[in-house]
Amino acid sequence: MRIFLYLIFFVVLLFLPVKGAEIGIKNPSLRNLPSQYRIVILNFFLENYKNTEKYSRKKEYLYTVKPFLSSIAGSYNMCLDIFHKNSLKEVICFSAEDGEGLSERLFNLPEKTDIFSLSKKPHRKEVYLKVLTVSKKFDRKLKVTSRNGDILVGYTDAEEFKGQEVEHITVGNGIINIDTVILDNREASRLFEYILNGYRIKGILIIKTY
Repeated sequence: MRIFLYLIFFVVLLFLPVKGAEIGIKNPSLRNLPSQYRIVILNFFLENYKNTEKYSRKKEYLYTVKPFLSSIAGSYNMCLDIFHKNSLKEVICFSAEDGEGLSERLFNLPEKTDIFSLSKKPHRKEVYLKVLTVSKKFDRKLKVTSRNGDILVGYTDAEEFKGQEVEHITVGNGIINIDTVILDNREASRLFEYILNGYRIKGILIIKTY
């Protein structure tokens, strides 16, 4: 009899929904942006906010969040659909002129909704951006975009690299079109991740590779 009761208890456990973290983050939807940004946005939430995990249909969540990110005329537009169990709780939308602005707004989400709480103090670090390029000419101030046109870094002082020993991030395959550094999707995604996580570009150093 006792064995039979244990078997029933075990079967019931198998069919009970598994509880995960309080907040399930769904894969972000992107529009007019490199597809590589999707995992960067997802990881930002998982690494910077408490009680979050990647959404799984096999688990129950107190809250479910679906991010939407698009770019129009270079600016970023983000909306978060926030569900409490199966009911829409709220929709939060905001815009940013560049990647740094988007980063600030993402870190400030606790001011807009009570479901998010930072898991650590936001990291801030100013560095130079070294750009490897075959382009010969560039303006004294440059902005940095992906091939989709979203502005990762707004207009910043630029100069040719002359061996300065400075803290920096390096990106390759940059094409300079007058006042704009255009990065391929892989390099843009790398820079996007740095910027979202608190790195700030204080100057651009051009390294000519021709």
